Amino acid sequence: MSYSKQMLEALSSGDLAQATVYFNEALSHDLPEEKLQLADNLYQLGFLEEATALFKDLLTLYPDEDSLKISLGEIAIEEDKLEEAFEWLEQIKPSSDLYAQSLLTLADIYQMMEIPEVSEQKLKEAKQILPQEPLIDLALGELYFATESYTKAIAAYEEIKTTYPTFESPIDLDERIGVSLSRIGEYEQAVEFLESAIKQEETVERLFQLALCYYQIRENERSIELLTKVSEMNPEFNQVYYPLSQILFDEGRYDEALEVAEKGIHVNPYDVSVYHLASEASYQLNQKDQAKMYLEEVISLELDSDISKLKLAELLLKEEEFEETIHLVSSLDILDQGEAYWYLAQAYNGLEEYADAKKYYELASSYLDIDADFLKDYGLFLREEGQLDKSREVLTSYLTMVPDDLMIVSMLEE
Repeated sequence: MSYSKQMLEALSSGDLAQATVYFNEALSHDLPEEKLQLADNLYQLGFLEEATALFKDLLTLYPDEDSLKISLGEIAIEEDKLEEAFEWLEQIKPSSDLYAQSLLTLADIYQMMEIPEVSEQKLKEAKQILPQEPLIDLALGELYFATESYTKAIAAYEEIKTTYPTFESPIDLDERIGVSLSRIGEYEQAVEFLESAIKQEETVERLFQLALCYYQIRENERSIELLTKVSEMNPEFNQVYYPLSQILFDEGRYDEALEVAEKGIHVNPYDVSVYHLASEASYQLNQKDQAKMYLEEVISLELDSDISKLKLAELLLKEEEFEETIHLVSSLDILDQGEAYWYLAQAYNGLEEYADAKKYYELASSYLDIDADFLKDYGLFLREEGQLDKSREVLTSYLTMVPDDLMIVSMLEE
């Protein structure tokens, strides 16, 4: 029995010390073909240092064997030694039968280095050499997908489906096309491909992507059905809870929305958006103290606390807790923002401190001049303050956005 086989048996039994002894003997005494087989096995098992030693040893015997250089380049990539990988791969000349394979490996390196344009160039050069190789089209598709060039990705994937119908792709092309279509806003087409993908295999990711597409085309019941299935298949898939809770909330199913949001908080206690939904659902269920509690809890976590403080300020305003609103908004890390000024304006107006209210309405107007709700509120405040010309100007701007507000139309006609 060769030393190579004895080493593999020692590894299989967990005897690393004896495996090392056999490795050294194999390196010195085994036949080249035995060393090559051992090198390939060790590479697959993750023993990269030993595999490298064997490949280099073989290269001294066969200096023109380009497959050894490619293997050494691939190992260098796995060890994040990109310069060394370049050195091995660039030794392979265009006249070599393995030149196209070296280009594919170089393309991987350039993609890792976030230089996608050079990666694309290498892949296209490889395609000129091997025009009928679907793996190159697949590599191009994956490059375009990774760099968010979704239209190009779709074209590459569809080229494979059309030209190589019997090609067994290591990835599901329908899933990739469906996700790519969804990323460019073609949700109805995306649904067709993703439905096809889940007929092949129902995975959490496919069901989730399909559910989001149904939500975009306003088929909420189907979206709820799919997202619920995702949460049952993998309760730890924390991305599912926000959209499921949001859709239930949009449908007016506030108790279910709250239940889902609470599950989401349990799975991921750091998802700010789920706390916000839990608060909004609680408020709709008239559980106002609980609504405050969720916002106070997320503020205490100091995760994007300004946004959560503004959410809480909005809730406090609804409850006419004006002094608490002022105190909360004044504690923001960044006060210089439109919503903050608007909430202060409303709070001071509620306290009948009109000079301060006017100051903050004016500050807010610099930020919220295209916010219909703000313009209506500001215009009515100005009217109450007797600034009729300014009020008319602001409310006229408001009506360009909400022309069917008959109360404001009638008010301006007076």
